[in-house]
Amino acid sequence: MQWPRYYLDEPALRMWTKVTFTAMQIFLTIYNCYGQPSASFNFAKRETFRDTVQEALQYVENVKPGACDSGTSNTLNVLFDNLQWKAQANAAVRLSNLLTKNWLITNGSGGTMNDELLFAMTRTTIEIEELAFGCAIAFEPYFYRNMSKFCAYSFHTGNGSIKSHDISVEYDYFPSEWYLGTKNKALNLTKILERDVSLRLSDYNETGVKFHKNTTAFIEPIATLDDGFWTRPYFDCGGGDIWMTTFNSPIFAHINGSLAFAGVATCDIALNILDIDQCDPEGNATKVALNVFQGTHHCKTTTKCIPRTGFGFRRGTYLCSCRPGYYFPNKTDELQAFVGFDVESAFARWINNGSMDYFSDFDCIPCPEGCAACHDATPCMAAWNWFFRGILLALVFGMTIGVGIVTAAVIRYISHPVIRSASALFLLVTCLGGFVSVVTGMIVFGKPSRASCMSREWFQHIGFALIYGPLLLKNWRIATIFTSIQGAKKVNLTDNRVMARLLFFIVIPTTLYLTVWTVVRPPNVDMFEDLNGLKFYMCREGWMNYAIIIAQCIFLLWGVYLCYQIRNVASSFNESKLIAWTIYNTIFMKNFLIIIRTFMIGMVGPDILYLMYIIELQIPVTCTFAIIYGPKLYFLRTIVIMPQNPDIQENETVQDVSTPTIKQNGFVSKLNNRF
Repeated sequence: MQWPRYYLDEPALRMWTKVTFTAMQIFLTIYNCYGQPSASFNFAKRETFRDTVQEALQYVENVKPGACDSGTSNTLNVLFDNLQWKAQANAAVRLSNLLTKNWLITNGSGGTMNDELLFAMTRTTIEIEELAFGCAIAFEPYFYRNMSKFCAYSFHTGNGSIKSHDISVEYDYFPSEWYLGTKNKALNLTKILERDVSLRLSDYNETGVKFHKNTTAFIEPIATLDDGFWTRPYFDCGGGDIWMTTFNSPIFAHINGSLAFAGVATCDIALNILDIDQCDPEGNATKVALNVFQGTHHCKTTTKCIPRTGFGFRRGTYLCSCRPGYYFPNKTDELQAFVGFDVESAFARWINNGSMDYFSDFDCIPCPEGCAACHDATPCMAAWNWFFRGILLALVFGMTIGVGIVTAAVIRYISHPVIRSASALFLLVTCLGGFVSVVTGMIVFGKPSRASCMSREWFQHIGFALIYGPLLLKNWRIATIFTSIQGAKKVNLTDNRVMARLLFFIVIPTTLYLTVWTVVRPPNVDMFEDLNGLKFYMCREGWMNYAIIIAQCIFLLWGVYLCYQIRNVASSFNESKLIAWTIYNTIFMKNFLIIIRTFMIGMVGPDILYLMYIIELQIPVTCTFAIIYGPKLYFLRTIVIMPQNPDIQENETVQDVSTPTIKQNGFVSKLNNRF
């Protein structure tokens, strides 16, 4: 092939590749020694490890007796934390050290060692260790009785008996992982633990008297747990036909004055009696060998993995149980959970052939709103009767239209003596307060939110200030003038001056309080229950709401005092008395309804509470407007104004329109000059 000219020639390319590869090796070495892996690197590493474990679980599912490669070549590419099996591993270490001592004592000949004794040793090892499935003693070629290979193996058959046989008859164990791995590790040991031993044997003399022989001193090699070798999990095809992992301890012998590798003593751990735990690790979970499989389940986010026991070394030994807030779709299912075997099978079908069964199933259904836990779709929230609430909302719109009609009448007849005597500016401010208050009935119509809860407080309390502020200040002006007449003082309280007091002493303080309330402690939306246990959302009224209600009650009590103070004052169209009736009605009825509504929380549902609020809204709007504006609208029809005469003309039923009078001790004083 003819390379383009701008490509490097072959020697230069080889040199460039070698330099690049060397630089990468140096960089990776420095990075691994001093660099801190990033979160993304750790995540990728974890995902790679998880994929490896997933592949191992799939392999476990595929490999079965009759569908495996003979021998121990069916291995899993995972490593266990084998500390759990330390006792079984130490059994293999003791057996290897026993055989090492025998070869040391017999100078490498093995003495009277025979097959029956070796088989007895392997059987004894698995008899005393509960988790030990099998035990083997394998020798190097021609080391034992000049045999090219020999491996005494005993294992549990599963029916309470033990089978012993020489597996080297049909199985070449030399290249296997368990044997070759142990041999390579033993040959690469830089130091073997040795112990000084003093041996003093005994014997009988010619006369039959027992005596001690001379003490013999020698060095005895000892294999430790660290000298052994754990295999990866493998399927013992044709042997025990189960998944197992094996600990292997080296056997040593002195040959020609030097220590040599002589064979392996093993202890097999049966994995089929252990359960694979694929669920997520718990914070206080016991550390076991099979924790390597944790976190590999395929439960959906609506379910939680619950491990199961008694199913052995299998994938899917868990249940996907519904999390709190979800319920199982099949009410008749006994487990009320998805079986892990089915979940894993569906996931494998998606991986292998693209089946979508896994995505269309194995999901729990969210509980109805408000249910912390549930078993079906039975509602936990109180149903809102929108038709009933719609009727109440229509009433609110009717109130709005009514306030609009009153406002239009005030504007239309602003020069009429009835309107003029009541101060048109005050009447219009009161109408504005009516509009603001009516808005609260619209705000609380729908489901509450934090914004709607705070908005309701703003409209409700600003509306209160705009409705009752002008009414009480009217009475305050009359009381002030009445007092000034008695003291022969002239007081100039125009509408603008009184309106300034309304602004600075009532509206602005209320606005500041609501601003602080909004910033510091806005009302929350909380869940309440009725007597039937059905839940609903509602604005929680805290201490700041009660504080402003108390302030309003004090304000109205001041209005009661003013009403008492001007009880003998006769004003135009008896407005002072009408205001007094309004204050009495509000201070008793409104607070009574507030108390009733508060105590009904937890007893009735949201529709009845909305009804109570609409009834409560009638006090400052419907009742107040009916008392204050009803007579005025009536007088508008009974007073006649002559166009040709600029003076105000009245019918017989009205004594004086333009100036209120004071009746005291039979004396009537005109107040024309006092306003």
